Amino acid sequence: MKTLKVIGLLVLVFVAGFSGGVVATKILVRRMVAVAVAHPDVTREVVRTNIEQNLFRRLRLDQQQREQVHEILKDSRDRLREVRDEFQPQLNAIVLDARTNISAVLKPDQEKRFEQFLTENRQFLPYREPTPPKKEAGTTGAPPPK
Repeated sequence: MKTLKVIGLLVLVFVAGFSGGVVATKILVRRMVAVAVAHPDVTREVVRTNIEQNLFRRLRLDQQQREQVHEILKDSRDRLREVRDEFQPQLNAIVLDARTNISAVLKPDQEKRFEQFLTENRQFLPYREPTPPKKEAGTTGAPPPK
């Protein structure tokens, strides 16, 4: 009987620890996502830096190689942005068409749930705003003098 109580107590402690860990992880992930959504530019830069640092560390690059790889990655990002900017309007048109066609076959209550679904699942049929033009170094964003 005494052994059964000890086993029961161990199971209870394990279940409580597991449940607490799940709840804490869920809260932490939600906060991280909220910060990432609120500050996408900062998040992008942190992710970019972390990826580069991980690459540098794994490949054991010297300083000169790090600088070269950094420039290669920067150039690639700029070129990808240009392609994305060129094709994003077409992608958005396809996404809007798909959303419109889905909405057309739904009943009013389903349409409300579909809108909620899209809000909760941004990666599903994402509509992306065009990226703002990159400011040139040394510009303030103020209009040019007349």
